[in-house]
Amino acid sequence: MSTTISTSELASGSLTRVRVGAVDGTRVRVQTDVTGPATAPALRPMLLASDARSARISLVPDGAMLLAGDQVTVEVEVGEGASLTLVEPAGTVAYDMDGGRASWAVRISLAAGATLVWAGEPFVVSAGADVTRDTRVTLAPGARLALRESLVLGRHGERPGRVSTTWSAHEHDGRPLLVESLDLGASSLAPGLLGRHRVLASVTVLGRDIPSDAYPDGRLDLERGGTLWRHLASESHEVPHQPWECATTG
Repeated sequence: MSTTISTSELASGSLTRVRVGAVDGTRVRVQTDVTGPATAPALRPMLLASDARSARISLVPDGAMLLAGDQVTVEVEVGEGASLTLVEPAGTVAYDMDGGRASWAVRISLAAGATLVWAGEPFVVSAGADVTRDTRVTLAPGARLALRESLVLGRHGERPGRVSTTWSAHEHDGRPLLVESLDLGASSLAPGLLGRHRVLASVTVLGRDIPSDAYPDGRLDLERGGTLWRHLASESHEVPHQPWECATTG
Protein backbone atom coordinates (compact mmCIF):
# COMPACT_ATOMS: atom_id res chain seq x y z
CA MET A 1 0.00 0.00 0.00
CA SER A 2 1.59 3.29 -1.13
CA THR A 3 1.60 6.54 0.84
CA THR A 4 3.00 8.64 -2.02
CA ILE A 5 1.25 11.94 -2.69
CA SER A 6 -0.52 12.17 -6.03
CA THR A 7 -0.61 15.23 -8.31
CA SER A 8 -4.31 15.70 -7.64
CA GLU A 9 -3.68 15.78 -3.89
CA LEU A 10 -1.09 18.55 -4.25
CA ALA A 11 -3.22 20.94 -6.33
CA SER A 12 -1.93 24.45 -5.51
CA GLY A 13 -0.80 23.62 -1.99
CA SER A 14 2.57 22.78 -0.47
CA LEU A 15 4.30 19.43 -0.09
CA THR A 16 6.94 18.83 2.57
CA ARG A 17 9.07 15.71 2.13
CA VAL A 18 11.23 14.20 4.84
CA ARG A 19 13.24 11.08 4.05
CA VAL A 20 15.64 9.35 6.41
CA GLY A 21 17.47 6.62 4.54
CA ALA A 22 18.78 3.31 5.74
CA VAL A 23 21.88 3.44 7.89
CA ASP A 24 24.93 4.12 5.70
CA GLY A 25 28.34 4.71 7.23
CA THR A 26 28.69 7.16 10.11
CA ARG A 27 25.34 8.98 9.65
CA VAL A 28 21.89 8.24 8.32
CA ARG A 29 21.02 9.85 4.99
CA VAL A 30 18.59 12.74 5.48
CA GLN A 31 16.74 14.35 2.56
CA THR A 32 14.23 17.18 2.90
CA ASP A 33 12.49 19.45 0.44
CA VAL A 34 9.43 21.66 0.09
CA THR A 35 7.55 22.15 -3.18
CA GLY A 36 4.63 24.32 -4.15
CA PRO A 37 3.89 27.97 -5.00
CA ALA A 38 5.98 30.54 -3.15
CA THR A 39 2.81 32.01 -1.67
CA ALA A 40 1.57 28.69 -0.25
CA PRO A 41 2.12 28.15 3.50
CA ALA A 42 4.31 25.17 4.27
CA LEU A 43 6.10 23.26 7.00
CA ARG A 44 9.84 23.63 6.48
CA PRO A 45 12.00 20.83 7.90
CA MET A 46 15.09 21.88 9.85
CA LEU A 47 17.66 19.25 10.80
CA LEU A 48 18.47 19.54 14.50
CA ALA A 49 20.74 16.52 14.95
CA SER A 50 21.75 13.21 13.39
CA ASP A 51 24.01 10.28 14.07
CA ALA A 52 24.71 6.82 12.72
CA ARG A 53 21.14 5.57 13.14
CA SER A 54 18.82 8.50 13.84
CA ALA A 55 17.81 12.05 12.95
CA ARG A 56 15.86 14.77 14.74
CA ILE A 57 13.98 17.31 12.61
CA SER A 58 11.80 20.31 13.46
CA LEU A 59 8.81 21.16 11.24
CA VAL A 60 8.76 24.97 11.23
CA PRO A 61 5.69 26.83 9.86
CA ASP A 62 6.47 29.11 6.92
CA GLY A 63 3.61 31.54 6.33
CA ALA A 64 0.29 32.03 8.10
CA MET A 65 -1.69 28.82 8.39
CA LEU A 66 -4.30 27.64 8.12
CA LEU A 67 -6.44 29.97 6.01
CA ALA A 68 -9.17 29.24 3.47
CA GLY A 69 -7.77 27.38 0.46
CA ASP A 70 -4.60 26.19 2.18
CA GLN A 71 -3.52 22.65 1.36
CA VAL A 72 -0.64 21.45 3.50
CA THR A 73 0.79 17.99 2.86
CA VAL A 74 3.62 16.21 4.68
CA GLU A 75 5.24 13.02 3.37
CA VAL A 76 7.54 11.11 5.72
CA GLU A 77 9.66 8.06 4.83
CA VAL A 78 11.99 6.26 7.23
CA GLY A 79 14.35 3.64 5.83
CA GLU A 80 15.23 0.21 7.13
CA GLY A 81 16.66 0.28 10.64
CA ALA A 82 16.66 4.07 10.84
CA SER A 83 14.96 6.29 13.42
CA LEU A 84 13.39 9.73 13.02
CA THR A 85 12.05 12.14 15.62
CA LEU A 86 9.83 15.00 14.41
CA VAL A 87 9.06 17.97 16.63
CA GLU A 88 6.81 20.98 16.14
CA PRO A 89 8.03 24.27 17.69
CA ALA A 90 4.47 25.57 18.03
CA GLY A 91 0.87 24.58 17.54
CA THR A 92 -1.23 25.27 14.44
CA VAL A 93 -4.30 27.51 14.30
CA ALA A 94 -6.99 27.13 11.63
CA TYR A 95 -8.58 30.59 11.35
CA ASP A 96 -12.06 31.72 10.32
CA MET A 97 -12.38 30.73 6.65
CA ASP A 98 -15.52 32.68 5.82
CA GLY A 99 -17.16 29.73 4.09
CA GLY A 100 -13.94 28.33 2.63
CA ARG A 101 -12.03 25.17 3.53
CA ALA A 102 -8.48 23.96 4.11
CA SER A 103 -6.78 20.57 4.20
CA TRP A 104 -3.94 18.95 6.15
CA ALA A 105 -2.65 15.61 4.86
CA VAL A 106 0.07 13.34 6.26
CA ARG A 107 1.56 10.26 4.57
CA ILE A 108 3.95 8.07 6.57
CA SER A 109 5.90 5.07 5.26
CA LEU A 110 8.10 3.07 7.64
CA ALA A 111 10.44 0.37 6.33
CA ALA A 112 11.40 -2.81 8.21
CA GLY A 113 12.79 -1.98 11.65
CA ALA A 114 12.24 1.77 11.21
CA THR A 115 11.05 4.04 14.02
CA LEU A 116 9.16 7.34 13.89
CA VAL A 117 8.39 9.49 16.92
CA TRP A 118 6.28 12.56 16.09
CA ALA A 119 5.65 15.02 18.91
CA GLY A 120 2.68 16.96 17.53
CA GLU A 121 1.54 20.21 19.17
CA PRO A 122 -2.11 21.36 19.55
CA PHE A 123 -4.13 21.91 16.37
CA VAL A 124 -6.69 24.65 17.11
CA VAL A 125 -9.87 24.87 15.01
CA SER A 126 -11.15 28.43 15.42
CA ALA A 127 -14.75 29.55 14.97
CA GLY A 128 -15.53 29.65 11.23
CA ALA A 129 -12.73 27.23 10.27
CA ASP A 130 -13.48 24.13 8.19
CA VAL A 131 -10.57 21.70 7.96
CA THR A 132 -10.05 18.21 6.58
CA ARG A 133 -7.22 16.22 8.19
CA ASP A 134 -6.13 12.93 6.61
CA THR A 135 -3.36 10.70 7.98
CA ARG A 136 -2.25 7.49 6.28
CA VAL A 137 0.45 5.20 7.64
CA THR A 138 2.13 2.09 6.23
CA LEU A 139 4.38 -0.06 8.43
CA ALA A 140 6.71 -2.85 7.34
CA PRO A 141 7.57 -5.71 9.74
CA GLY A 142 9.34 -4.51 12.87
CA ALA A 143 8.51 -0.83 12.27
CA ARG A 144 7.43 1.29 15.24
CA LEU A 145 5.40 4.50 15.46
CA ALA A 146 4.59 6.86 18.34
CA LEU A 147 2.46 9.85 17.32
CA ARG A 148 1.01 12.53 19.60
CA GLU A 149 -1.90 14.70 18.42
CA SER A 150 -4.25 17.17 20.07
CA LEU A 151 -7.35 18.74 18.51
CA VAL A 152 -8.63 21.90 20.19
CA LEU A 153 -12.17 22.94 19.27
CA GLY A 154 -12.11 26.73 19.32
CA ARG A 155 -9.81 29.27 20.88
CA HIS A 156 -10.43 30.23 24.50
CA GLY A 157 -13.94 31.57 24.96
CA GLU A 158 -15.15 31.01 21.40
CA ARG A 159 -17.24 28.42 19.58
CA PRO A 160 -15.34 25.81 17.54
CA GLY A 161 -15.06 25.47 13.83
CA ARG A 162 -15.34 22.13 12.09
CA VAL A 163 -12.66 19.48 11.58
CA SER A 164 -13.17 16.22 9.71
CA THR A 165 -10.42 13.69 10.40
CA THR A 166 -9.51 10.38 8.78
CA TRP A 167 -6.77 8.22 10.30
CA SER A 168 -5.64 4.90 8.82
CA ALA A 169 -2.68 2.62 9.42
CA HIS A 170 -1.95 -0.57 7.49
CA GLU A 171 0.71 -3.24 7.45
CA HIS A 172 2.85 -3.50 4.31
CA ASP A 173 0.53 -6.17 2.88
CA GLY A 174 -2.52 -3.96 3.27
CA ARG A 175 -3.98 -5.46 6.43
CA PRO A 176 -5.49 -2.68 8.60
CA LEU A 177 -4.14 -1.82 12.02
CA LEU A 178 -6.30 1.23 12.73
CA VAL A 179 -8.97 2.95 10.63
CA GLU A 180 -11.01 5.80 12.07
CA SER A 181 -13.02 8.84 10.96
CA LEU A 182 -14.24 11.69 13.18
CA ASP A 183 -16.36 14.73 12.33
CA LEU A 184 -16.05 17.32 15.09
CA GLY A 185 -17.58 20.77 15.46
CA ALA A 186 -19.98 22.83 17.54
CA SER A 187 -22.46 19.94 17.76
CA SER A 188 -19.74 17.76 19.32
CA LEU A 189 -19.91 19.83 22.50
CA ALA A 190 -23.43 18.55 23.21
CA PRO A 191 -24.03 16.38 26.30
CA GLY A 192 -23.26 12.73 25.61
CA LEU A 193 -20.56 13.59 23.06
CA LEU A 194 -17.61 15.79 24.10
CA GLY A 195 -19.72 17.86 26.49
CA ARG A 196 -17.71 20.68 28.07
CA HIS A 197 -14.47 19.17 26.78
CA ARG A 198 -13.03 21.02 23.80
CA VAL A 199 -9.64 19.24 23.72
CA LEU A 200 -9.27 15.74 22.27
CA ALA A 201 -5.74 14.44 22.87
CA SER A 202 -4.42 11.23 21.33
CA VAL A 203 -1.30 9.08 21.52
CA THR A 204 -1.07 6.36 18.87
CA VAL A 205 1.55 3.64 19.34
CA LEU A 206 2.02 0.95 16.69
CA GLY A 207 4.58 -1.84 16.42
CA ARG A 208 5.25 -2.21 20.13
CA ASP A 209 3.39 -3.11 23.31
CA ILE A 210 2.89 -0.66 26.16
CA PRO A 211 2.53 -2.09 29.70
CA SER A 212 -1.10 -2.00 30.76
CA ASP A 213 -0.30 -0.14 33.98
CA ALA A 214 1.60 2.60 32.13
CA TYR A 215 -1.52 4.36 30.83
CA PRO A 216 -4.37 6.09 32.66
CA ASP A 217 -8.00 5.70 31.65
CA GLY A 218 -8.71 6.01 27.93
CA ARG A 219 -6.49 3.21 26.67
CA LEU A 220 -7.59 1.09 23.71
CA ASP A 221 -5.53 -1.99 22.80
CA LEU A 222 -5.77 -2.67 19.07
CA GLU A 223 -6.57 -6.14 17.75
CA ARG A 224 -3.42 -6.45 15.65
CA GLY A 225 -1.13 -4.84 18.21
CA GLY A 226 -0.52 -1.29 19.31
CA THR A 227 -2.33 1.13 21.56
CA LEU A 228 -4.53 4.18 21.08
CA TRP A 229 -4.84 6.47 24.09
CA ARG A 230 -7.44 9.24 24.27
CA HIS A 231 -8.04 12.01 26.79
CA LEU A 232 -10.71 14.70 26.94
CA ALA A 233 -9.92 18.02 28.57
CA SER A 234 -11.20 21.58 28.76
CA GLU A 235 -7.74 23.10 28.20
CA SER A 236 -4.57 21.80 26.55
CA HIS A 237 -2.47 22.15 29.70
CA GLU A 238 -4.78 19.67 31.46
CA VAL A 239 -3.61 16.78 29.25
CA PRO A 240 -1.28 14.46 31.25
CA HIS A 241 2.23 13.83 29.95
CA GLN A 242 2.56 10.25 31.16
CA PRO A 243 1.19 8.45 28.07
CA TRP A 244 3.57 10.28 25.77
CA GLU A 245 6.58 9.65 27.97
CA CYS A 246 5.73 5.93 28.12
CA ALA A 247 5.28 5.77 24.36
CA THR A 248 8.70 7.20 23.55
CA THR A 249 10.85 5.20 25.96
CA GLY A 250 11.88 1.58 25.91
